[in-house]
Amino acid sequence: MERMKYICHRSMGENTQINKSLKFVSYSDSMACSSCAVDKLYTWIDLIRKTESYENKLGYYFIFFPKMKEWANVEFAISTLSHFNYPVYMDTLGIFERSNPHLPHNQMFHTFLLDENNNVLLVGNPLDNEKIEEMFWQIVEKKLGKRE
Repeated sequence: MERMKYICHRSMGENTQINKSLKFVSYSDSMACSSCAVDKLYTWIDLIRKTESYENKLGYYFIFFPKMKEWANVEFAISTLSHFNYPVYMDTLGIFERSNPHLPHNQMFHTFLLDENNNVLLVGNPLDNEKIEEMFWQIVEKKLGKRE
């Protein structure tokens, strides 16, 4: 996450996300409609809130790599989100993709769950697929314990 522009809301700090047991990554590249993805960030709030009972052992990373002509609009849209108080990164240099050359071009594979060693545990969006959501909760509960 270094050298990416960190956009934060409220008191959440960038370093509070780094040493999590699990990391959930949602990446939107320049091929996707970044503004559309920003507009849909609010859909993650319920899932994030449900995982807060895990004593912050699960970090979320929302990374945007918009087309150059969209940078200002995307950054503005992110900074004006009033109900999304979670960290968001703007990857204006394409660092994420260069650091992950194995990342498929298909957006469907740009949402994934990592363990503490950054090994991929799950690929797919639990908001879009019930089976992925079921597997997400199974992995989270196995790694972090049952929800309270």
